[in-house]
Amino acid sequence: MNSSANSKTHRAHGRAFLWELYASCLVPMLFLLFTGGAVVVLEWIYASGRYSFSVGGPAPRTYSAITPMKYTDMAATEKLKNMAESTVAGVVVRDAGRAERMKNRLAILRDARTEDPAGTWSKELLDALHELSGDRRETLLSFAERVGEIYFETTASSDVLAADQNSVVLWREISALGLAAAEENLLYQLMTEVLNSHYRVDPQLTTMVRGVVGVSIPPVERRLEAGDVIVERGQEITPWIARLLKFQGYTEKVFPLTQMIVVGLLMLVLPLWLDISTGGIVDDRPSWGSIAFVIGLGWVCEAAAAHLDTAGAGILASVTVAYLSMPHRFAFNVCLVGIASGVFLITGLSIYSTLLLVISSLVASMAGFYALYRINSREHLVYKIFVLAVFLAVAKVPILWLQGYPITSETLRLSPLGETWFMCGRFLVFDLATTFLAVSILPVIEGCIGVFSVLKMRELSHPSSPLLRKLQTEAPGTYHHCLMIGSLAEAVADELNMNENLLKTGAYYHDIGKLRRPRFFVENQMGGENIHDAISPTLSALAIIAHVREGIELANEFGLPGKVKQFIAEHHGTTCLGYFYRKARSLGEKVEKEQFCYPGPRPQSRETALLMLLDSTEAAMRAESKNIQSLTDAGEIIDRVIGLKLAEGQLDDVNFTFREMSCIKTALLRAFQSMYHTRKVKEIKE
Repeated sequence: MNSSANSKTHRAHGRAFLWELYASCLVPMLFLLFTGGAVVVLEWIYASGRYSFSVGGPAPRTYSAITPMKYTDMAATEKLKNMAESTVAGVVVRDAGRAERMKNRLAILRDARTEDPAGTWSKELLDALHELSGDRRETLLSFAERVGEIYFETTASSDVLAADQNSVVLWREISALGLAAAEENLLYQLMTEVLNSHYRVDPQLTTMVRGVVGVSIPPVERRLEAGDVIVERGQEITPWIARLLKFQGYTEKVFPLTQMIVVGLLMLVLPLWLDISTGGIVDDRPSWGSIAFVIGLGWVCEAAAAHLDTAGAGILASVTVAYLSMPHRFAFNVCLVGIASGVFLITGLSIYSTLLLVISSLVASMAGFYALYRINSREHLVYKIFVLAVFLAVAKVPILWLQGYPITSETLRLSPLGETWFMCGRFLVFDLATTFLAVSILPVIEGCIGVFSVLKMRELSHPSSPLLRKLQTEAPGTYHHCLMIGSLAEAVADELNMNENLLKTGAYYHDIGKLRRPRFFVENQMGGENIHDAISPTLSALAIIAHVREGIELANEFGLPGKVKQFIAEHHGTTCLGYFYRKARSLGEKVEKEQFCYPGPRPQSRETALLMLLDSTEAAMRAESKNIQSLTDAGEIIDRVIGLKLAEGQLDDVNFTFREMSCIKTALLRAFQSMYHTRKVKEIKE
């Protein structure tokens, strides 16, 4: 009973999960469906007007080979087979019971008088035999039986189709009997009718032998080099020529229904594929809008490259945008899915170009994973894009060579420039052009598709950012606190292989809500009068807690991305201001502890959780700075802060492992050691 109930519960949870998953990505998937359908239809229209063909119709143009290939010449092979089969005129079989049937027919003839009941003899022969006397007729029939036996013995191993030779044998034996000329002619006529059906052509054996002869003919293998003519304009497109043209990448003039079905199926599978490939981790998953943009960009670039005779290019643009706007573990999977699926949408893509794109996409995705890991500036990004473009262009040379493309000293010569380098140059130019165009468009549309790119992070973390300038002017203490937390975050994230740009940006903006009432926070009081001494602890708590809500309001006012707002909302979680709560109770106020707690939510991502630990540890270090005499003291403070957050359940929604928590403690200690070091100077005695 319990097992049945659990099974129903799991099924219900599974259906709810699928519904939630597909509902969250409905609009981006519809965008991708429209983009993929548009690519397929536009490519088909373009191909129909330029190079598509119809089987059985005349070739609208002269078709030449795009890539080298080996193929079987079906027309030549079929012609050779027909010629070989035509040499078998027919399989002639000898009747095994021919001698016995001859004797039976002669016996019937002996019994016949003036008529032939079976209709097996000609009337002229019967009339001639009946004109003879009975003894003479019997003698003639006996001679016929003897001549037949000699004939069968003589022709048993001879060529049965040699009719002239058979006649010679008959006349030789008949002449040896010493009959009159009239009787010899009658006997020859008799033997001709007796023997005329003893050999026949067997149609089944003839077909079988012709098939064996045809199969024994080896196929005619030919090789097409790039530029070789496949079919001239006006010639008929036979089925085997159509197959060859499709293999080379030319399109048949039929609506690409298969590609449209692929687009639809891809939209159904894509959400599940990305969820499975990323292990269901959602804390730093990119928006579906950014995923749809990267995949759609890859499709468009691949289609454009194919139409410009540079099939295999157009990959770098989607790879660069993916690694600029997504966590690397997601970007790798999205790149592979986007580029590989684009292969099946481009109907005019040859088998060789398909293989080139699949291998190139894998190489580009892996190269981008390492090359685009850390971007320090726009100049650094331009340099890495150029290096990646050159690498991918050169990497296509061995890939093409493995596919059979002629890579020789002639095509690789440097002066004058060989054909291979011209081809690499086309790849390089197309990749650079599309990539720089995509990167320049990204800052304009990233707000619409939910992207928070590295470039935007660098822009927001620059001191010239309007909100940071405002924070520096109106709340300098908070500004320096944010800078210090940002430096700590960058150092710790680097050791933990986390997104240091995202952490640094979030740290810079996590306390911007203090701009509304900067004097309520100790770092902005500059050692002056503490405003909280003059107001009730409840009011103090309300003012301090409000900086989270007011920070969200300022973020909305200045158009900060959603990722930054998460740091503002979650960096305190649902922790409580214990000092003001205890102060209120000591003054006799009847208050609930919830009044002194932040609204939350608790940290929902690894980055916001790490910022909470950094912020709380820095505050504790600052408060205990006079008591810190060694690394052991600092380590105890860090352990106490992390233990408190764990006890309060602030990290319950984050997937930190025990190993990662140990690494976080070590990284925090190392970072604080460099910031809170002391210099002990030996006293000089007078």
